[in-house]
Amino acid sequence: MPYIKKDDGRRKALRKGTPALIAGELNYQIYYYMKHNTKVPNNVKYETVKIFVDNFLGEKPNYQRYNDMTGALVRCARELRRRVDLNGYILIEVMNSYDEVIAKYEDIKIEENGDVE
Repeated sequence: MPYIKKDDGRRKALRKGTPALIAGELNYQIYYYMKHNTKVPNNVKYETVKIFVDNFLGEKPNYQRYNDMTGALVRCARELRRRVDLNGYILIEVMNSYDEVIAKYEDIKIEENGDVE
């Protein structure tokens, strides 16, 4: 679990919904939200996490962003289970919702750069 310094204002900004700039910030933002919103309905959690992820990915996501997002969601789900006994299946569902978009991105890059030999 990445840790964001307490004294630089970034934690507060992320808690208020400022877009995460790096994977560690995305992990922190989602973990904090999930930990402190246990009574929120699952569909609202899903939509909120999706907004966090979309903001992180930006308008022109690339391989690194998709990879960072995937890692942040998986690690966050595991840490929620380990540390606060929360099921993070919503995070895996959010991650899976990007499969088709990522596959299209990969196909474009295969066309542009050639496939793995």
